[in-house]
Amino acid sequence: MVPFPASGAVCRGRKRENAIMEFKDRRQPPDSWIPWLDQWVADMRFRNLSERSIGYYWYKITDLARLTNKPPWQIVQADLKSYIVRPPSNAARRSTMNAVRNFFGWAKKAGLRTDNPAEDLPPIKRETRHKVPAPETAVGQGLHDADRQTRLMVMLAAEAGLRRAEIAIVRREDVTEDLSGRSLIVHGKGAKDRIVPLTDELADAILASPKGWLFPHVSGKGPVCGDTVYRRIQHATGCSPHTLRHRFATAAYISSGGDIRAVQELLGHESLATTQAYVTVTPLNLRSVVNSVKKYGEGMNVGQAVSASGGMMPATE
Repeated sequence: MVPFPASGAVCRGRKRENAIMEFKDRRQPPDSWIPWLDQWVADMRFRNLSERSIGYYWYKITDLARLTNKPPWQIVQADLKSYIVRPPSNAARRSTMNAVRNFFGWAKKAGLRTDNPAEDLPPIKRETRHKVPAPETAVGQGLHDADRQTRLMVMLAAEAGLRRAEIAIVRREDVTEDLSGRSLIVHGKGAKDRIVPLTDELADAILASPKGWLFPHVSGKGPVCGDTVYRRIQHATGCSPHTLRHRFATAAYISSGGDIRAVQELLGHESLATTQAYVTVTPLNLRSVVNSVKKYGEGMNVGQAVSASGGMMPATE
């Protein structure tokens, strides 16, 4: 039996004109969801969640509301399962699960529902396999896509290392300039901004766009979502945006002569270990290192080698 809202809960009869209506520049949910979402957003702000997380969670629950076409007190676990499996990757599904659990956990605590349909949802297993960077052929294919916006999405992922959610919210005004050149203010996870230098080609492409969101939603309200960025890059390259980000990390690491701290800054990682997981050492890299060792040895004569070792070269097993 579907539970009705708890006694006294504000859920029906509240008209749109009286609602706070958070994120007015985006597509709004059905009327029955607005008071719940407004209160939920206020609660998340009280708990000091980042605006980026709040906006993402609000978008996911708004999307759920439009797709199910049910009021929030009629949502059951089957609705949630059907919605959570829609995103194309496990990481996106986990993020969707987090939004769903947050909302319905709050609704129960707030007394708007007598149950929590997300409470017993089975966990989504985290992928542990090593990610392979997108091949250069795939990147090249995406950079020659017929759609200008898709080409720009590919450039931001492969040549600047942005996450798909970061790509979605880029604005033309985020490009800055100093004595060293042009850079992009990237609005990253946890409400943390970072500065990523841009190539002239990428900077010109961004500045050639109209002011405002680089990738506006078709409704004219706000930007596209990260899932849209994922689908467009996947369709253009055959690879996920994340593998393009891995490609950027690996290329930056090799090009910088192994400056892992610089790569960490560019990717916006808290942990150096996370950055290390992004860098892929290929057989070609390993062969290059071995060849460099060989050339190093050839550049020293035997006397130099013996002198450098303090006497006879030690025997090795």
